[in-house]
Amino acid sequence: MKIEGYQGTNNIYGDQAAKFTKNTQLAASKNQTNKNSTEESTSIELSERAQQIMQGQVEPEIDLKKVASLKSAINSGNYKISADDIAKRMMAQVDMQKED
Repeated sequence: MKIEGYQGTNNIYGDQAAKFTKNTQLAASKNQTNKNSTEESTSIELSERAQQIMQGQVEPEIDLKKVASLKSAINSGNYKISADDIAKRMMAQVDMQKED
């Protein structure tokens, strides 16, 4: 049994490696182009209230007693999640947004 090594420019593995390298470079170039165009077109608008909170002008409204009771229920394993309640609240939120 004879095993032959590198055959010069006719090596199919060398050709595949060259194609892979070229395709990888093209893909990287396309990704960089897409990244640049995405960065240029992305914008975020915050509500006035959100801007005030971010600047520290207004404290967000947090019910510390409710937070403490939820933490306690979660830690003790007594916090029950109702999929129906979550779905109802999500749909109510969607309905409110439609009205605006």
